[in-house]
Parts: sequence; structure tokens; C-alpha cells
Amino acid sequence: MKILLHKFKLGVSILLLLMLQVFSLQVSAAVIEFNSTGGNSATNGLHFYIEDTTHMQVRRLDNSGQVYPSGTIPPSASLDNGVFIRSNGWVYGPSHNVGSGYTPNGGMFSSYTISATSPANPVSSGVQQVATSSLGVVGGIQVSIAWKYTRPLDFLTADVTLTIPASVPVSAFNPIRYFHVFDTFLGGSDNGCGIKYVDANGKLVVGTYKPTGASCPSSSSLPAGVTVVESFRERSGMTFSSYCATGWQSFYVAGGDNCAVPQFAPFSNVLATTYKDTGIGATFDFIAPGTYSFSYDFVIGTTVVPAYDHIEIVHDGSASLCPETVKVIACTTAGVPCAPDNIVSTGTITGNLAVTPAAPAVTVTPASFSIGSAGASADVVLKGSGAGVYTLSATNISGTPPLNGTKCSNGNIATSCILTITNTPCVANFECQETATTYNIQSPSPAVNLRNPLYTKLVGTDFKFDVLALQSTGAVATTYTGSNVTVELFDDSATPALACNALSSPVSTQQISFAGTDLGRKALTTNINLTKAYRKLRCRVTDTSIVPAVSGCSSDDFSVRPKSFTAISSTTAKADGFGINPSATPTLKAGLPFDLVADTSIVGYDGLPKINPGLIEWLASGVPLVGGPPSNGRPAPGTGTIAGIFSNAAAAINGNGATGNAFTYNEVGYFRFQAQAVYDDSFTTSSGDSMNGDCTNDASNVLVGGRYGCRFGNVAATPYFGRFIPHHFTLASSGLAASPATCVAGGFIYMDQPFALNASIEARDASNSRTQNYSGVYVNGSVTAQAENANSGTALSSRLGLPTTSPVWLGGSYAFNVNNFSRATPTDGPYDALAIGVVALSEAGQVVLESRDMDASNTNCISDTSGSNGTCPAKIVATTKMRHGRLKLSSAYGSERLKLPVPMKLEYWNGTAWAVNTLDTCSVVAASNFSLSFPDGTAAKPNNLAACETALSLTGLSPGQSISLSAPGTGNNGWTDVTLNLAAPSGTQCSSLGVAGSAALGLTWPWLQYHWTGAGTALQNPTARATFGIYKKANEFIYLRELY
Repeated sequence: MKILLHKFKLGVSILLLLMLQVFSLQVSAAVIEFNSTGGNSATNGLHFYIEDTTHMQVRRLDNSGQVYPSGTIPPSASLDNGVFIRSNGWVYGPSHNVGSGYTPNGGMFSSYTISATSPANPVSSGVQQVATSSLGVVGGIQVSIAWKYTRPLDFLTADVTLTIPASVPVSAFNPIRYFHVFDTFLGGSDNGCGIKYVDANGKLVVGTYKPTGASCPSSSSLPAGVTVVESFRERSGMTFSSYCATGWQSFYVAGGDNCAVPQFAPFSNVLATTYKDTGIGATFDFIAPGTYSFSYDFVIGTTVVPAYDHIEIVHDGSASLCPETVKVIACTTAGVPCAPDNIVSTGTITGNLAVTPAAPAVTVTPASFSIGSAGASADVVLKGSGAGVYTLSATNISGTPPLNGTKCSNGNIATSCILTITNTPCVANFECQETATTYNIQSPSPAVNLRNPLYTKLVGTDFKFDVLALQSTGAVATTYTGSNVTVELFDDSATPALACNALSSPVSTQQISFAGTDLGRKALTTNINLTKAYRKLRCRVTDTSIVPAVSGCSSDDFSVRPKSFTAISSTTAKADGFGINPSATPTLKAGLPFDLVADTSIVGYDGLPKINPGLIEWLASGVPLVGGPPSNGRPAPGTGTIAGIFSNAAAAINGNGATGNAFTYNEVGYFRFQAQAVYDDSFTTSSGDSMNGDCTNDASNVLVGGRYGCRFGNVAATPYFGRFIPHHFTLASSGLAASPATCVAGGFIYMDQPFALNASIEARDASNSRTQNYSGVYVNGSVTAQAENANSGTALSSRLGLPTTSPVWLGGSYAFNVNNFSRATPTDGPYDALAIGVVALSEAGQVVLESRDMDASNTNCISDTSGSNGTCPAKIVATTKMRHGRLKLSSAYGSERLKLPVPMKLEYWNGTAWAVNTLDTCSVVAASNFSLSFPDGTAAKPNNLAACETALSLTGLSPGQSISLSAPGTGNNGWTDVTLNLAAPSGTQCSSLGVAGSAALGLTWPWLQYHWTGAGTALQNPTARATFGIYKKANEFIYLRELY
């Protein structure tokens, strides 16, 4: 033991002087401690006292002193250790009074300070504490020593930075020397042996140890089993320039072992080979100005070096009140951040992540970490309870703590271990969006074309979505945790839209909890199933566990639509829902308005449906097939065109009663809507779902790509609507032609003369288009003809000739035909203002012909006009002059020497007598139509006119044609009967004299025949007798001529 009175015998005055000096040092000195609660057991490391002068005391195991008796702590002049600098012949450093004492010739450094310990005491295992000494000489050397100690290691590290100004003399012959010297105490025994060896890390170790006996071995290596060593160990930057491990006094008195601080020469590298009171020293020499960095360890105890350099905490330096994940790794090298190849991945290292100060509290999860073979890194979650600035460190490290305690990085560069927690809530907002969709930041303004969608939903169908916790930046709060977070859906259809916090009366509410593993995104735990329809819903999420509560609304709205229209009906077009009865009532005229009603039976639906006119049909069904369009009606699907809109929205109270009262259908019969013909594609537009693609462009009630259809409609064919009947009949076309057709110019027709009065009557809708399905069994009416003359009120309809086979309606058209006006007995006429009309009726008179202007039995009927239906039942189809006609031949007498004219007239009954029909320019006869017969005479009256001794010829045009017979000549007096064949051919013609001609031809003009033999007899051809060579009546002259 080095006790002052044992070393020197001093006078009282000297002792008092030294005590005063020590007292003065104690008054001004600053002392820090490392591991203030350690040094008293085998497990809690070393307890250091370091003075600003660099005097040091170390306690170990049971608080025993390691460099001097434990009762001596700095400031104390009895501590003969410290850091010295030799510069240009001057030595600077602390003085002591042990033995002969030592005061450097340059005195103490001009400036010397030491910083407070960081982190402050007490500390736990694995925590590295740091304090920095600053030593300086005015105008000369400046030294900074970062003292580092990690509990419970057996060494102190000195990280030195030494600066030599250019103004300081220095060279290889006059080096600057850095000394660190200790008088070793070895835990209570001054005596020991010197050692020097290179450890497993290639570092030189120089020191002393206490052998098991009282002698030193010949080897300088460390013997096995040695537990107490006091030594210097190289660390980094530079190797020792020189060293000594010899008697303690050698370091302060020149000569001897040449290990003295005052000497000019370097230390002699001598080691104590005999058991003695030892000390140790090591030097670093510098021969040029500059700044130098190096480090070394002062070892007190075992010389074992930790297997890894440091525990590294990777963090970003700041956090909100959200959970903050930091990463813990162990690194084998000093570099920060730790290179991947240097991360410890074997063995097991456990410890705790410490956060100081303790308030405001920061929870650490998990409480301990484990790294090594189980995982090269460990994630630890920190969650602050308030704002604060905290220091992170690793404590209670298992096994041998790291060489350099705790270091920090952000993963890219070395950083401070300071973590600043702001008083920003962990979550600032919430978002709701579809599961499996990518989140896009919407703050501070919505991302262009990048949305967080909520898709269209179906009434009565389960659905879920994700809830996201957001930071104030809009990023997902991946570390957010919270329980009983409220998720609500609100009707957001108000105009103007309400603020998020103003929404009230939720339509759905549930609670969810966020765990750390959710990473800020959580799917609803319970399905939502809404029984009402909503045009526009918004999601709101609220966490009331935060004060003040934080809530946020979804950036997207969504619709909840009905699945279908459950009923499509009509109060007027409801005759037969099967569409098979051709006479069912009520009836509706094609093209006139009728109503439709669409129901969903879903509360909340208040939309206006639409119709797809292309999705209607009228089909036959059953076995055998019944119903459907009639034969000759429209081809499949057998329907016309429907038009109109729903004008009154459904009532939200029950989702029913969407109506339209102005629908029209332009065909006869029935129609029904096919599936999806009545639909709503606008209900989902309020939420933007349709425009944003949050539903598909169809009516799908099955998810396709996670989305339902934007629209919905009737899912099956509706009942049939009808029965529709024609709105009216129209005379589409008409024409009148007599036979022969060449007499058009005459403007008349003979009674019984065939003619062609053809007209097309069409069944039409209100817009005057033909209703093609008015055919077959759907024809519930009749077409009849009328005739009268000059609105006389006397019906002549019975005299009209109609086709023997009655026409039928085909495709909505009826071919009306009249071909004759029969003669009456007695002869009547003329009817020079004959009107022939048509009557078309259907559905017991509901459907009539338009523009009616005739009533054969009534002279005062009122015509149908656009302003009045009138009372006339018929429509005039054609007018003409109708005459009872005949062609008359009269007998003639004349000389056989002259040609004989035979009178021929075209006559009509003018009401009182027969008159020439001057209008008949058409009835032209030919000589070949006349037959000549030559009857036999009697003995008393012989007929000397032989066959064809006269020939017939015609001149002129109708109605003034003239017949003449050629003169037969003298001796051929007699007669011939001339007949005009108005019907069938008969007799023989004489086309030339003396030669019997061919058979006379017929004209097939029976309407010009007449009852020549008296009323009631058959119609006959006109006949006349031409007589040659006789006189007429009492005239005795055959030929008379006056001469003057």
C-alpha cells in the first residue's frame, strides 16, 4: 500500500503545505462517475471516478480500489495517475504527492474540463456512458478524450483526438508525446508481474497482473487462470509508440528502467520480470502538426473483449403519439450504420430497450428483445403518452455487453439516440375503402385519378370494407392501435353536403379494434347488411379514446341499390296478363296514353325508372302454342314500338309507385317487357359510382371484379300488357277503272258493266302508322260497302257487286273491292252522282274509319273532321256516273240498187226515256261483231236475197258509228237479219260479197243488251231486219226523185 507517511518522512510544515495544495485542488476540481451503483459485485462492473485533471479511481467487486485504496477518490493528490503531454521539452499534466511526488515542469494544462456523464447514473447492463475531457495548452496542444464505459465490462475506452497546431515545434527529433500512466493497485496488492501479448483481435496488451505466488514467470504472456489484470490495450487509429510495465516510481523519476514521463527518450518497453510494486504506461508519439484520432482501453479485471462492438438502435429520430417501431441489431464492427455482413446472427443476445426520462411515459413492446440466431434484428414498438425528448439505449444486455454499448442510426447514417415525440395524435384522420384496393393519399388535396373507392352495394346483401388510420400527412398510420373504434354509415345525400362532423343518425354502426399487426388498415369484423336503399352513403370513423376524439370520413361515397324491380304493372293495360285472349277487356287504342307502375318494395328507393324499347316481346307459349302475334302479323318478337317515360318517382317510404301516365304502344294485341327492360341506371349516379367505375356497366347482381352492376331492372319477363286495338281505320288508297278501260274519258259506267273499284283500308295507331297485328283472330270488326246517288238518302248498296270470296285483314291491311253495279227492274237511273263508300268498324264501334263523310240512308250525316267525330258511318271511296245503257239497232228498207243504212244508237235511260249516250266514246264495234242471217221466204213472199249478196260495213266513231249494207243489185230483192253479238259469238259475218264469211265475233258487252222482247224476258242482243226492194208502209214508191 502506498501510504504517504510510509513513503516519505516529511516535516510538519511540508505536510501542511501539501495538504493545503490538496485542499485547493479539491475545491476547484470537477469529478464525474461512471456506473455509480456498480463496482460492488462480480456482475455489476467497474465504478469509475474521473477528475477533470485526469486523475482516476476505480472500484471493483467489493468496492475495493484498483489504482489506490478505495477510500481515496478524486480530487486527491494521492492519486498518482493521469494523462500527460510532452511538447518541446515541457510536460503538462496532473501532479501528485505520492512518494517523492511529481509536478510536471510545464504544470497542469492551461485548460482542463470534463463533461457530465451521459447518460446519467444509474445505468443498467449494456448501457454505455460517455464523458469528455478537454485538455489544452495555450497556443499549443489541444486534446479531447471521450471516456466510454459500458456496464459491466472490465475496461474503460479512451477515444482521443489530439490537435497539434502548425506553430508548435514538432519533428521526428522533437516529437509530441501523449502519455497515460497508472500506479497499479491490483485490487489491494501493489505487487505484480509485467505482461505483453497480442490478443485474439490482433491488439497489443501491455500491463501487470497478480501472480498466484510471489514470483514472476519468465514468459511475458498472460498465464491461465489470471483474473485481475491492469493493462492498456490498443483499440484503433494508432498503435502504442512505447510502453512500460515496471516499478511505479520509474514513471516519475528519470533513469532506472527509462520509463519516466519527464525523460526525453521514449519508454523502453520494459516489463517487470520480478515480483514488485508495479505501474503501467503507454505512449503515442507525433512528429508533425495535425489532428490525430486514436483509441485504447484501460483494462481492470479480465482481458476478455466482447464478441461484438455495439447494440444499434435504428430509428428516424421523431415520432408522434402513434406507435413507433424501432429496430435493434447487434454489430461486430464499430461502423454505423452496421453493414449487413456485420450484423450478429448467431447465438442469443437479450436485453431491454430503455427510454429516458420516464415521464411522460413511453410504453415499450415487447418489454425485452432477443437477437442472434433467432433473428438478426428485433422490432420494438414505442408509444408515447405525451410530448418529450428521450434517449434510447439498450440495457440489461445478456452475457458480455458490447464493446461500445449502444449506438444509433436511421438506417442510412449514424444519428443521435435522441427520439423526439411530438404531441401529435397517433391518428389524425380515417379513410374507408374497398378491401384489396391500393390506398392513395388524398391530403392535402385528392390525388389526380387516384381514388380510394367504395363500390356500389346491394340491399340485403352482406358487405365489408377496410378502415384506414391516417397520419396528418395523409400517410397510413401503420403503427396505430385502438380499441372500440366506431365505424358508421350516414346518408350523405343532403344538398349542400354536410361536413363530416355534422352527419347524424347513422344507418349502420359497429366497433372495430386496431392491433399493431393491422399496420393501420383493418377490415370490418362484421358484415354490414342494409335493408334500405341509399343513393349516397358516406363512412365515418371515430376514435373517442383520444382526447379530443379523432374522426374522419371516407373520401368516396357509395350507393346501396335495390336488386330489381319486383313488379311492373298498369291500371289500364291489364286485360290479360298471359297475352292470349283476343277479346279481353279493357282495351286501349294503339298510340294513346296508358300508365305503367314500377315497384321495388325497398324502402329508400325514390328513383325514376326507364324503359328499353328494344326489350319487348309477344310470344306464343304452351303446348300447343297459344298467344303471340296473329298470322300475317309482325314477325318475332311480334311487337311494335313502346314510347314514354316514368315521370313520377317511387315513394321512398316503400320504394313503390314509380309511374308514367303517357306511355304509348303502336300495335294491336299485347306486349310484355323482357328482363331488364324496365331499369334504373341513375340511382347510382348521385354517389359518383357510375362515373367513377365503382360499378359495372350492366345490371349484374353478382360481383364481377369486386363490383356489382350500376343499374338494376326487372329480373324476369313481366306479365303482358294490353289489349291494344287500332286507333282508327284509314283509306290508304283507292282507284276506279271501268271495263273496257279505254272509256275513262267518258266518266261513266254502265250498270252491270264490270269495273274495278279497289281500295286499301288500313288499321292504324294514333300517329297514323299501320298496326300490322290487326290480323287473324285480333280482327274484331267488319268492312261493308255503301252506295247512294247525290246524297239522296236512298241506299243503293245492295246493287253493288262484291268479290265472291270476302277479303280478310292481312298485316293490318284490308283489300276492299267493288266490281259491279247491277241493273234494276224497272229500269232506273241515271245516277250521275253515284257515291260508293266503305264502312269499317271494330270492337263494337270503338274503332272506325277516319274522315267519314257518307251515310247512304241519311242525307244529313255530319262528316268526321279533326274537330268532330261526326255521325257519318262511311267514307266515300269513289264517285262516278252510273247509267242503264243499251245498244239499239233499227230495221231499214231500201232499194236493192243502193246501199242500205241500218240505224244504230248507244242509249241510256235518262229517267223518262231512252236517249243517246253522248258520253260513250268507248263502245266501238266492228263489222266482224255482226252476224247476217238470210231467212227463207215463202211462196207468197220469197226472199231473193241470197247469203252474203250484201256485205256490212261501219263508219264513224262511238257514239255516232253508222252501219250500211252494200246494194245487192237488181233481182236480189229480199231481206237479211242483222244481229250485233254483244255477248258470245254467234252467226256468220259477211265481210265481202258472194262469199260467206267466218263466224261473227262476240263483244262480251252484256251490259248493252236489253229486254227487246219485253220486260221480264232475258237480255238479248240488238237485232234489225234490212229489206231490199220493197217499199215502206203505204209508200208505193221504191225510189223517188224530183227533177226540175
